[in-house]
Amino acid sequence: GPATRPEAARLAPPMARAELLLKGKRLCALASGGVLITFAVLSLVGCFISFLWVTPIGWMIIISSIWYAAFGGLMIAMQLGYGAKLITANAGFLDSKYGRAMFYFFCGSMAGSSAGSHDAWLVAQIFAYINWGMCWFVGILELCGPKEKVANVLAQHMASQLPVEHVPAANALAQHAAPSF
Repeated sequence: GPATRPEAARLAPPMARAELLLKGKRLCALASGGVLITFAVLSLVGCFISFLWVTPIGWMIIISSIWYAAFGGLMIAMQLGYGAKLITANAGFLDSKYGRAMFYFFCGSMAGSSAGSHDAWLVAQIFAYINWGMCWFVGILELCGPKEKVANVLAQHMASQLPVEHVPAANALAQHAAPSF
């Protein structure tokens, strides 16, 4: 028969936490991508305004800024679902949770390393450290956090009031065990 009230109440808190973590992960990934693109643009503008581009260090800044912009754009595209097949065809490691986590750890470390520069403004250093933290938060959630499929299954279960035994992901999450798909 339909799920009873105690079963629905038992599943509501894990579902709410899962949805909250997934929304936080998505927001942090979008913000991190935007900050990386902003850093890239500001670095390029600063490099060309100060004529640093005529030196070898200037070219290193230009190349790293291009990578910042590319990785920031990739972070935003992944979260918005644009070009998912193209992204995974050319960067297959982003198709697994471990690959995505390592990507976010790398982007966060890359942004955090720019904060260690003594030439950077204090505001830029603060934003770089915040971006480092957001990237690592997303990476940790990619490894250990709830999965999109589990949250969607739980939401469908709560909407349809199917019996819990017919929803293995919901039953496993309610018992704090890993779901088996």
